[in-house]
Amino acid sequence: MRLIRKLFSCAALTFAAAPLSAQVLTLDAARSRALARQPSITALELNARAMAEAASADGALPDPRLKIGLLNLPAPNFPTAPWEDMTQFVISYEQMLPGGDKRRLRESRSLAEAAQAQAEAESQRQLIQRDVALAWLDAWQAQAAERSVRELAAEFGRAVELAQIGVASGRGQQAEVFAARQMQSQATDRRMELAAQAERARAMLRRWVPDAGSFELPAELPPWREPPPLAALAEGLDQHPLHAMNLRALGVAEADVALAREAISPDKTFEIGYAARQGNRSDMVMMQMTFELPLFRERKQDRLLESKLKLAERAREQRADHLRQLRAELDAVWAEWRITGERLDNFARGVLPSARGRLDTLLLAQASGRAELAQVLEARRQLIEAQLQEIALKSGHAKARAGIEYFEHPAEGRK
Repeated sequence: MRLIRKLFSCAALTFAAAPLSAQVLTLDAARSRALARQPSITALELNARAMAEAASADGALPDPRLKIGLLNLPAPNFPTAPWEDMTQFVISYEQMLPGGDKRRLRESRSLAEAAQAQAEAESQRQLIQRDVALAWLDAWQAQAAERSVRELAAEFGRAVELAQIGVASGRGQQAEVFAARQMQSQATDRRMELAAQAERARAMLRRWVPDAGSFELPAELPPWREPPPLAALAEGLDQHPLHAMNLRALGVAEADVALAREAISPDKTFEIGYAARQGNRSDMVMMQMTFELPLFRERKQDRLLESKLKLAERAREQRADHLRQLRAELDAVWAEWRITGERLDNFARGVLPSARGRLDTLLLAQASGRAELAQVLEARRQLIEAQLQEIALKSGHAKARAGIEYFEHPAEGRK
């Protein structure tokens, strides 16, 4: 039975070999390509620039008005009646002047909205960094698992051939052939299931990297640096890009409050005009100033101010709630990263060495006639199952690390 041991060894070497034909898409490359070709970020940045451009217009004076008309036309036989001496052709210029500091406050509010839109773009960039990592890791896990089970199915196929040779030579039993075929069929079904998962994972990755299907994924995960301490990450949550969007929303609400306070300052309208008259009567010049009178503040301006104050308080409460949400997510992903790391250590120290030792022991026992082929195949299947669990744990550990990275300051280095 030395031939079986050689076949298993060759299969293990084949599994370890990396594909050479296709170009490899690393995690960093996937992130870079996703950010470089992401329409959602471009749309948000354009929105921020549009609001910033509109700020100066919001702070400018309203457009003036030019008035042209006739005054004191004689009513009888209008419009054929001749003009009288008091009839006037009037042209005037009218300009509205916002009261108080309304112009500056309106410009400040528009700039606050632009800052909120820019913060939204930065938070979207941070979200995409994380989501691309999760999609890439899903695809990597499905590919690695499918490759492992594909090799297992091939091994079971070679075991069927060996069992048939043993039956033909009179040294084996037909039951071993059926056992090997059953193992091969189960492994093939599992491989097809994992292949379907790999296709779905690739499709999700193409959401961020449209040409991801033309790349091969690396055989091993990239190395990840140790994350900063949990306490340091928690202290930096207030500066997180996603939380900055809530902070900018509070700035918009406070700008609305300032505008509502200024609503009691009456707007003024200045008008100057020239009236031309016929006959020997003198032409006339007109100048007048119009004031708005906020006589009913308790029914209008005060209620508007109270409404804006409540909206600003709502923005503060939403900001505090979002900070709690971020802290809960950080604690959860940190716990996942820590526990998954401990499980990986346990697999490396105990589970995998035990599974490999059991397989090696059964191979030696089969070579001396003290173990059946079915026992060897089952031990091999259990080893592959343990390796699949290790692949899932590696992917889960990397996902948790990507989740922690999401909470790190964007200016810090990554892996």
